[in-house]
Amino acid sequence: MKIHVITDEKGNIVATAHGTRGSHGNVPAAEPVPLPGQKVHHIELPKELEGLRNADQLHKRLKEHLPK
Repeated sequence: MKIHVITDEKGNIVATAHGTRGSHGNVPAAEPVPLPGQKVHHIELPKELEGLRNADQLHKRLKEHLPK
């Protein structure tokens, strides 16, 4: 599953969102817009993290999967 991960200027995860695609091929249906100093990363959610429902736990475990 593709997800969007928003990080702040220090690399802390501030939000995540499903990376769904729209009905017009490969065009995103909706994509988060970062605030100044933030970045959006588009990653494949590791299978072992798909069942996590607690955002704090997900954010902690996702950090190791983001580009440096």
